[in-house]
Amino acid sequence: MFKNRTINLYIFKELLSPFSLGLLIFTFILLVNRVLKLMDLVVNKGVGISEIGALIVYLLPSFLVLTLPMSVLLAILIALGRFSADSEIIAMKSSGISLYQMIPPFAVFCIIGFLLTNVLTLSLLPKGNFAFKEQLISFAKENVAAGIEPGVFNDSFKDVVLYVKDYDLKNNLIKGIFIYDKRDLNRPAEIFGKEAKLFFGKDRSNVLLRIFNGSLHNLNKESGDYQYLLFKTYEMEIGLNASEKKRKKSNRELGISELIKRSKQKDASAETGIEIQQRLAFPFACIVFGILGLSLGIYWRRGGKAYGFVLSILIVFFYYILLSFGENLAKNEIVSSFIGIWLPNVFFAVFGILLFRKAAREEPFFFQKELQNKILAFFDLIKNKLEKRSKKLKEPETLIPVSYYKAVYGNSLPEPAKRKEEKRAKKEISPIKAFFRGNIVSGKFHKADCIYYKSNSNTEYFENRDDATKAGFKPCSSCNP
Repeated sequence: MFKNRTINLYIFKELLSPFSLGLLIFTFILLVNRVLKLMDLVVNKGVGISEIGALIVYLLPSFLVLTLPMSVLLAILIALGRFSADSEIIAMKSSGISLYQMIPPFAVFCIIGFLLTNVLTLSLLPKGNFAFKEQLISFAKENVAAGIEPGVFNDSFKDVVLYVKDYDLKNNLIKGIFIYDKRDLNRPAEIFGKEAKLFFGKDRSNVLLRIFNGSLHNLNKESGDYQYLLFKTYEMEIGLNASEKKRKKSNRELGISELIKRSKQKDASAETGIEIQQRLAFPFACIVFGILGLSLGIYWRRGGKAYGFVLSILIVFFYYILLSFGENLAKNEIVSSFIGIWLPNVFFAVFGILLFRKAAREEPFFFQKELQNKILAFFDLIKNKLEKRSKKLKEPETLIPVSYYKAVYGNSLPEPAKRKEEKRAKKEISPIKAFFRGNIVSGKFHKADCIYYKSNSNTEYFENRDDATKAGFKPCSSCNP
């Protein structure tokens, strides 16, 4: 370890830059959708920018749990891709440093990611989710007046439905109000008023409605008595739905010890067990992605940041597809929550270890060359299409010479004209220089006149056979070039 300290520090520093970039990009992408929804609180509910900032801080742990493992994978792939492109890995191996001796900086990096994700899942995630929910409830209490929209039935009040025709928030004046009061189920009441005003209690958990020039309609369901009352001023106190003293926490708001207690209850659902396993499994994704990224990065001989970024996205995509599959199995109680949630970690860990062993022995993995060539050909194809679209001037098409007689008579030429046409065609025929054509997608090269070669866009030309084989193409089995 001390012998290779300089190299280990160099590798570790190379991992920090792409990790920071990936963490910033991935977290920003996940935050954008939530921020747009939160901005509705600023526009329509009167919530301040500083309060929105606090909500974003509370949301960050739930996003970082996902983006930290993704950034670890991205950093390893980009760093190793650069090392391979600059032949630094070959230089390390030639100086006597094996792949196993390169592990320490990557291992330390993954363990740091593992510990940080553990802190998030076991401590900061439940606290952040609980604070976020409590803050939203606080906003509902403080901004209930701003939440009253004209022409919309409002159920923010407990057991009371409110409808207003027009509301002047600045002057606190409601015009045209209808209230359906179902707090007493045996005597539900309907109240109409021309005007009304809102007044809040000290803790803002209750609202006093002062209604002017209206009527009250009351029906006793047991006796059938109907009450009709006209009034000039009527006051009623109503509570908010958000003002309930005790609120049952969701699984996302509970710590790991509270989740374990809830899972031991008789009425515990499968979601509780799934949440426990997710809290424990997500940190290990940093180590799993580290193993897989190290193995794939050693094999990847060509590419830059774009290739590493796309490859990491594909791996994470398949990881979460497998995670969703296992989660659905666990929810339907087909398998246990442990098997369902840990399935992607086990699968990718085994796959990464097998690849790492092959990489250490410098053995090619299955379909390595074919897969890499197809992926690179796909990117090259996209690049070529973009370059063609960006060109403002197009090259003129090659004009094919047409005989005067054919243009006039078509295929039915008279005898004198037919003989002249045959003489002209013999003069124009010239021997074509033989060359070979290589298909970038299939990785095979053909003779120029091979009937099985149909691609025109993904073509690379060679003057001789040696150039084609040196470029990594295999000969066509049909035309035997």
